[in-house]
Amino acid sequence: MRTQLSSSCALCLAMLLAAAPPVLGASRHFRASYEHFNEYATKAADLYFKASQTGEKNILSHLTAVSAIYAEKAYVILNLADVLEHMAAKRDRTYVKARLDDVRKVILAGIPQDIKLLGDLVENQDNEQVRAIGNLVVNEMRVFERNTDNQ
Repeated sequence: MRTQLSSSCALCLAMLLAAAPPVLGASRHFRASYEHFNEYATKAADLYFKASQTGEKNILSHLTAVSAIYAEKAYVILNLADVLEHMAAKRDRTYVKARLDDVRKVILAGIPQDIKLLGDLVENQDNEQVRAIGNLVVNEMRVFERNTDNQ
């Protein structure tokens, strides 16, 4: 009898996990993006104060701003996904899922242009450090875009 109960519980758990929405566990991906964007903003700001050329300073200030903005965007999705993961009531889950979808649509609308602009700016840089931090930011934006689209 005990074996049957354990088998039944395992079957129920497997069915529950199979039917779980893909958002479960998604917040950890956005937490990583949030942390990476903050790290890159700090690095770009540090390089800004060490740079001597105006062109480099302009690009580094842009990298700092974009990284900070995308850190906040990742933080918003992180929190909404986390709330959604911990909600029990179906009506509440539906509401939060709708808000999360709205936020995703707005964020996804601007990412391709931002990636293109930043990629073009970084690609033409002679300074290896500026190019390296720029490539990190662009790559993280691509990861963030993919995670947001798949979320």
